[in-house]
Amino acid sequence: MSAALAPDQQASSSARKIGVLLVDDDPIVLMDMAQSLTDAGLVVFEARNADEALKVLATEPDVLMTITDVDMRDGSLDGFQLARLIAMRWPEIGLLIISGQNRPRASDLPEGARFLTKPCEPRSLVGSVFAFVSQQSGSI
Repeated sequence: MSAALAPDQQASSSARKIGVLLVDDDPIVLMDMAQSLTDAGLVVFEARNADEALKVLATEPDVLMTITDVDMRDGSLDGFQLARLIAMRWPEIGLLIISGQNRPRASDLPEGARFLTKPCEPRSLVGSVFAFVSQQSGSI
């Protein structure tokens, strides 16, 4: 499920590559979200749980944003815990937390994190990434 994106929502090939880490234990959801972000010109890294995500973050300096599901069967942390850990270790990385089952309380989200309900529309997902990057850099 991929939607055409407006030119202002596509990463320029001459601009710095925007890396996005996707964390979800559902391979179909992961593949669908990855395709939407790749179609927008973003570089996508995938992880199926928090432990894999932390390994990616430790080795990939191009990750500017992490999108994580809340409920993941495997791994040592849920998405809220992962987001709080990322906010402490890598405060420059944007956080988008997604769930089709859990609504966050104020204490669940680190400062600056956003929440979207699953399933996410591709435009909302891509728009959230570009909004964060634009906010951080002043432009894309």
